[in-house]
Amino acid sequence: MNSFIFRIGMTLLLATGLSQAAVRSIISSAFLARGEKAVFEIRVEGQEPDEAPVIPEQKDLQMEPIGYSRPQVYPGRRVESSFQYIVSSYQVGIHEIPAIEVLVNGKRMKTEPTRIEIFDPSELKWAEAIARPAELQESVKYASIIRIPQRKLFHNQTFQSEIKIYVPRDLARSVADWGVPEFERIGLAAWRYEASDQPGEVNLLGKAYVSLAYKTTMTAIAPGDVELGPATVRVIYAKTIFDRFAQRVQAEITLDVPKLNFSAVALPEPAPDGFENAVGKFFLSTSIKNTEVVEAEPLALDVIVSGQGNLDNLRTPKMSDASGWKVYDASAKQRGEERRELYGKVVFNQLIRPLELKTSVPPFRMVYFDPDTEKYETLLTAAIPLSMSPAKNIGGAIASGAPQAMPMPVEKMTDILGNISGAPLLRTPNPSVSPWLLHGLAGLVAVALILCALWMRFAPIFEKDEQKRLVKEDYRQLSKAADGDGLLFLKAAGTFAERWALREKSEEVQAILDERDRLCFQKQKSELPVSKSNRSRILQTLRRAAFGMLVFAFISTVSPLARANDANKEASEAFDAAKFEKAAQLWLDAGKYEELSADTLYHIGNAAYRMAQPGHAALYYRRALARDATHSEARQNLRFIERKYGSISVQRPDYQYAISQLSLATWQNMLWLGTWLIVIGLLIFPATRPSSRWRVIGAIGLVVGPLLLAFGGMGWRYFPNDARFAALSKQAVVVGEKVVLQTDAARTSSEVIDAPPGSLAEVIRSSGEWAYVSFATSTRGWVRKEHIEMIIPSEKPKAPTVKKVEADGSST
Repeated sequence: MNSFIFRIGMTLLLATGLSQAAVRSIISSAFLARGEKAVFEIRVEGQEPDEAPVIPEQKDLQMEPIGYSRPQVYPGRRVESSFQYIVSSYQVGIHEIPAIEVLVNGKRMKTEPTRIEIFDPSELKWAEAIARPAELQESVKYASIIRIPQRKLFHNQTFQSEIKIYVPRDLARSVADWGVPEFERIGLAAWRYEASDQPGEVNLLGKAYVSLAYKTTMTAIAPGDVELGPATVRVIYAKTIFDRFAQRVQAEITLDVPKLNFSAVALPEPAPDGFENAVGKFFLSTSIKNTEVVEAEPLALDVIVSGQGNLDNLRTPKMSDASGWKVYDASAKQRGEERRELYGKVVFNQLIRPLELKTSVPPFRMVYFDPDTEKYETLLTAAIPLSMSPAKNIGGAIASGAPQAMPMPVEKMTDILGNISGAPLLRTPNPSVSPWLLHGLAGLVAVALILCALWMRFAPIFEKDEQKRLVKEDYRQLSKAADGDGLLFLKAAGTFAERWALREKSEEVQAILDERDRLCFQKQKSELPVSKSNRSRILQTLRRAAFGMLVFAFISTVSPLARANDANKEASEAFDAAKFEKAAQLWLDAGKYEELSADTLYHIGNAAYRMAQPGHAALYYRRALARDATHSEARQNLRFIERKYGSISVQRPDYQYAISQLSLATWQNMLWLGTWLIVIGLLIFPATRPSSRWRVIGAIGLVVGPLLLAFGGMGWRYFPNDARFAALSKQAVVVGEKVVLQTDAARTSSEVIDAPPGSLAEVIRSSGEWAYVSFATSTRGWVRKEHIEMIIPSEKPKAPTVKKVEADGSST
């Protein structure tokens, strides 16, 4: 019955196409002491294998099957089954389990080969660890070692590494937690060590020991001497003690792993053309969805690099002959946990556009260095045949340089727009507030602040309470005390507290006095610096006790500017490594959204464009311009996107873009400066004698003032401000693709107009999942909210993500 249910479940799962079959091999440890037993596993994912695989006999390597785990069917989860074997050897050296064939659904699939290194147990470093708590009076004898492949390692080569620890079998049975190793490294980029699922067994010094392997991959980032370790591993286990009654307590030991020194060899010179630091053994292929295209139409294809090596640091393979093609920067699909493994694949989403009629996509080329042969190798894919039809020539020849400007879409209305529910019957009067009233209110606030400052400056003169005045003066002297010698500062703080009887007012004051007595009145005195945070805490406590109020402490923290610089550096490195999604997220998380600079928003826009998200790119360019209207790069990139995708936007003459080289605030300040120069120039003459030199300044003001007034007024009047189309708080950008405005808030309603990505819209009203918008062409319609984003977000926006480009079929 159970078998019948299992087969029905497997049939239903495979019929839905939730997963595809894949096989891979896993070993619990690739570095084994002589006689040590490890677990070798062949995993089949997606489908149940037709039969058990045949394991070829290996010289000096013993493999014994220990079982087969049948796949389990869980909704929404990947089916996985495995064949497990015990592997061991008594021959020191390198052994290799070849690729093993597995028959799945009538198709033969192969695992990757697995390399195992057997080392002499005499290389292990033995030590003793004292268990905590000390009352246990127990020491544990253990062995440890850091292993890497015993071969020549090259710069930029990615290789496996393991930390092996060996503890007595009796202790291993009671381990509650194998800790995560903390390790040091110099000249290496490494993932965190992860513990293997299957511990091994071995006899050492005549006793049974259990081994645990912590595995990772690492890359030598520079040629020369490299250091790995030392490392520490914290192990928690249960221990039974007898104190009148037997009880179970938790014990802890810290295992020290010795340091490993080795060298990374520089790659041989000269490197061939096209080599971009790919080190390993790779295979290259391409995959494309559609081969029937129109001239000048962009093509999306996948360039796939598989094999073993520094997969995370690979650059996109280049087209062998790019003449007649516009090749855009490619983006790599994000890899999951498999990026920690030595074997895998990287998929680059490549966008290309033919500038003329083509019959095929040229081959892609990749040059890499093979550490096994110590030679440079070149991979070349086959050309992909295309069926290309000529493009229609509208108004002239097709541009071969910049992307061809697409025509603005034409309205396709076949029916009137739907009624707007909830619209008011009568117009509500809109009260207006004079801007001069706002100036007057601001002036009153300024006067109030001036009066407050004057009161703070001269209030002590009128202080009637003599004791309160003396306390304030004493506290002011204490605040000015130098913090170079902490002992003197603590003495002064204690004296202040005792002089004004603050001991009984606060337990915190008593703690300050206790700290003073403990540190300042000992026989051997030394200079003791007090941190700024501790100094501010003491001053704040004393002021609360003396005056009953809080004081603002300036606590020394890490400079926000320094943190921002670090975040910007990390994001720039991710952008240069083609990790655009990560770069955008790092820039966005660099601080509060309101604090991000126009440059940061501009960079996020660039990352979005590299991820083939033109709508989000235009959105962040406009957000950058909202922060700084003079950001020339953002405005230029925005014009490029609008031209390339035919976005609907506000059209302006070129002279307005020249005016935008200065900010709107600059033109406004120029106007007000000219006005005040004229006013001051006119007032100088009746206020001075005829021979006064101030009249020269007045004459200059009467000459320069009108010029500044005229230029500022013209710049303010003709400044390219999208707020004249709609208020900035109501402006939105179309971020989706193939978006269409509709006559009603329903998917089945008639179409109004196409809305290309990057189009600027005014959000008039919202209704559920729909928004009623208007374009600069005065065209209105309904669009789903998921296809637009406001330029001024109501909450912190999400970073743009990589668009998944579908592709099937392959050419290798």
